[in-house]
Order: sequence, then C-alpha cells, then structure tokens
Amino acid sequence: MNTEKINQEEAEKKSTCIVGIGNTLRSDDGVGAHICRLIEEMKLPAVTVITTQQLDIALADDLSKFDRVVFIDASLEEETISFGPLLAEDHQARAFSHQINAAMLVSLTSKLFSTNTQFYICAIGAHDFEMGNSLSEKAIRNATEAASLLAKWIQYNDYD
Repeated sequence: MNTEKINQEEAEKKSTCIVGIGNTLRSDDGVGAHICRLIEEMKLPAVTVITTQQLDIALADDLSKFDRVVFIDASLEEETISFGPLLAEDHQARAFSHQINAAMLVSLTSKLFSTNTQFYICAIGAHDFEMGNSLSEKAIRNATEAASLLAKWIQYNDYD
C-alpha cells in the first residue's frame, strides 16, 4: 500500500500500522520498504502497511485511526536496531532526516485528532545511501531481525 488514503472501514479493522520510510533508489535508505514487504508476507492479522519516501502531514488523519503506529527508517546512528515509544513531546528526530520527522507528525496527530494511538520508532542500522536499488548485507541482516522483532511485538500486543 502506498500513501493513498486508508479506507476508514479498513482502518477500523486494523490495530497496527507499519510505516516504512525511505527512498528505495538510495540503497539502504529503502530498508523501511523492505521491512514492510517482509511484514506483508507474514500476513499478520490487524496490520496495515504503508510505504512512503518521506512523511507528510496528510498522513495524520489516517494514522489517528490505529491503536499503534510504528515508523521504520534507516539510520546512520544505529549499528543494529533501535525500537521504542515515540511521544508527541519527543522533538528529537532520532532516525529521520526528512522535512517532517516522526515526532512532528505524532505531535500534529495528537493535537488535531482525539486519539489514543500509541506511536513507536524503529531505527534500522544502515550505511550505504548511494544511488542504487539494493540493500547492503548489514541492512538486510538488520531488516530481517527487525521484521521478526516487530512480528513478535505485534502478536504480543494483540493479546492486551
């Protein structure tokens, strides 16, 4: 699924949204989209996947309809994987270099919509951001581990 509007009926059935961010033509920057493909292949119930080159304020309404949203992006700062909550007050962009980062989008979503959505960030260690459409071995290894971790986390949280 791309950044097109999420059907409200579909969103009401889904409890978790995975947002993979990055440019698939800039090597490891596309790791978010790769993880989204891995998650889709798992066919986890109650999960919606969105891939986008960069975050946009137009996503705020869509994201507010989910119980949980996980932003996934490549990071030069991480060696492997960093995963944790992202609060509206967290203005420090830990993994993002895009114009609108995840913390800004979370803050906007919280201010505009009455929502109990919980937001998380998953930064994936990467190092090759040159032009190209393949991931480095490091990014593939981290992506595989991240997809497994996220699948377990989603399944655990579906029983809450």
